[in-house]
Amino acid sequence: MARPLAWQVTGYMGLQSLSYYAAAAWLPTMLTDAGMGAGDAGWMLSFSSLLGIAGSFLAPVVVGRRLPAGVLAAVSAVLCAAAFTGMLIAPVGGGYVWMVLLGLGQGAAISLALLFIVQRAPDARHTAQLSSMAQCFGYVLAATGPAVLGAVHDASASWTVPLALLLTLLLPQIAVGLGAARPRQVAGR
Repeated sequence: MARPLAWQVTGYMGLQSLSYYAAAAWLPTMLTDAGMGAGDAGWMLSFSSLLGIAGSFLAPVVVGRRLPAGVLAAVSAVLCAAAFTGMLIAPVGGGYVWMVLLGLGQGAAISLALLFIVQRAPDARHTAQLSSMAQCFGYVLAATGPAVLGAVHDASASWTVPLALLLTLLLPQIAVGLGAARPRQVAGR
């Protein structure tokens, strides 16, 4: 099972989850540190999550209508990049715009990660194996996100470097997403 495609699916699952969990853990704090009230900052996280539901429902439909999955992997990362960049520039003033972009991007990414597991396996046995690998290693990687982001924030005493780190991690997310999106399977029938 440990073939390059399996690792690309696993990497995509892990990197998109890392981005989500790190943002979910620290987004309200980022916004309150920028001057937003605590209640409003919490609402922004909820608002982003609501839009994530929409993004997760739309992604498989869009891919099913002949938009290549690799394009959607890149678009979802670009939406997240625009949101993180906006958080760097005007976190409070553009908060709703950034949350729309982040929610849609992250929602599409998780849906796409799960879709890759199903599409890249030829049968139920391989699907179970790929799912186990992608979710086990992917979520272990994702679990590091909040702690690393917090440590980077503590070391830099600002949210600029942590947000730049999240932006940087979108590049390998796109790369493994493009690899995982190629129409092939982890094993033959």
